[in-house]
Amino acid sequence: MNRFLMTLLATVSLLQAECTVEMLTLPEVAWTAYKTPKKIGVDGGFLATVYHGKQEAKSLSALLLKSQVQLEVNNVDTKDPFRDAKLVQFFFNMMQGAVIDADVRSIKGDEKSGSLVVNVSMNNKAIDVPLEYVVKDGIFRAKGVLNLLDFNAQEPLKMLTLNCYAPHEGKTWEDVAVGFSFKLRHHCGDEK
Repeated sequence: MNRFLMTLLATVSLLQAECTVEMLTLPEVAWTAYKTPKKIGVDGGFLATVYHGKQEAKSLSALLLKSQVQLEVNNVDTKDPFRDAKLVQFFFNMMQGAVIDADVRSIKGDEKSGSLVVNVSMNNKAIDVPLEYVVKDGIFRAKGVLNLLDFNAQEPLKMLTLNCYAPHEGKTWEDVAVGFSFKLRHHCGDEK
């Protein structure tokens, strides 16, 4: 009888154990901009990213809601220092502000997939950008598209195109694929 009670108590304790979602790495922001009439993608990110938010919460939604990242625009990284310098000089320096702010306003879904709305502030303009997310193999990935013209970036886009005319073949696209990712772990009770 004692063995049965102990097993029952252990089972109840496990069922009542508090489960959490833990962010194992800080969010990494990535983007793909497009050039040439054939719309060739150029991948990039930001070397200086500041994250404000929880590292652990009871759910994915609670972990992400109201979290914020700040991206220093003079620290872009496309794996090509010459291109990075041109992006900073002829695009980001043509806009107002040295930082892009992004904060999660809403999230719908579960621990495997869903959508979220991220408010992006750039060039003195704040726009809600919808993203879709999936969680697979312990990695959270969110992706969406923003339009630079929504951020009054017509002139910076024009300057970038003029100063990169040959490699862009006279065309720089206004839509940019954006997203972020991080490693996470679900655990319950003392299991860490």
